[in-house]
Amino acid sequence: MSFGDMASIGTATGSRVDSAAKHIMACKVDSRILQNWIDNAGNVYDKENKIHTDKMKWCMHKDEIVLNTTKKKDNSDSAAKGYPMVVTTLGDISKHTITYIQQLYAQPTISLFYKFWKCKQWDEFRTLQGGVFQAMPTEDQEIVNMQIKTLPEFRCQGVALGQAWASYLSGDTVASVLVGGMMTVLNGHFPMHTGDEVQWYFDFEQDLFECGKTSGLGAGFRKLARNTEKTKNQTLKKDVYMDQKLYGGNNGIGRSNGLKQTDKIVRVKSYRMHLENNIFMSDHYGDKSRVFAKCISGGRPFDAVDIMIMTQSS
Repeated sequence: MSFGDMASIGTATGSRVDSAAKHIMACKVDSRILQNWIDNAGNVYDKENKIHTDKMKWCMHKDEIVLNTTKKKDNSDSAAKGYPMVVTTLGDISKHTITYIQQLYAQPTISLFYKFWKCKQWDEFRTLQGGVFQAMPTEDQEIVNMQIKTLPEFRCQGVALGQAWASYLSGDTVASVLVGGMMTVLNGHFPMHTGDEVQWYFDFEQDLFECGKTSGLGAGFRKLARNTEKTKNQTLKKDVYMDQKLYGGNNGIGRSNGLKQTDKIVRVKSYRMHLENNIFMSDHYGDKSRVFAKCISGGRPFDAVDIMIMTQSS
């Protein structure tokens, strides 16, 4: 259990939890979907070259949370593969597609979630949302429509045990992923406590949850509709420091080969139920559907925490 400013066991001792039973699968980085998330390249050859040139930016790093991308919204590229197709980053995905993803997982019920999920283009989403979004050039809208239409139904595959590349020119595109067992991982933006259910979320979703200092709810709850002010990340320095340790995010000598963009990666947090009418607590489908583990030993934001993986993918 984490208390106040006390470091987690993993952070304080520099040790990692070991699991007697380990369920491991070989998974392949989904290069094709990553190419769909590059919006500043002229053609498929430019995209392949970009993924190879900036190889560190697109690769699957050891200890990252891994998402399965085999099932696409439009059932494209859904034929049987030798390995499960996975990603650990959304790369250069459009900021408009990010808006769609944020609103999709903000839906509290299954009916509202799948009403958003059925949208296959920006105009459908804009109409359903009822908001006024900034007009996009035709070329940009075509890219966003393609990204929304082919968006995977993300499921957590597990935690990466090795490094794999998005380009076969860079090295092996397949690496082992722990899909069941105990693992020490990097905590996200919110404190985690022993016994909590653990969900995954994208880094760019952090401002949609309470930071714990502006509400009596505590950290990790979905923000109430009236509480829409942006929360400043109080752990920014620790965030950058820990990301640099895990991904080698600091600039060194020579070419970087594309530093990892940690604002597009997957993080973990404790699952919190949805508050209705300031009293009634209910499950929040957009978050509940992303629960994949149980916390064994908690910690502060960006501490090393121990989780027991209950994988959702096969």
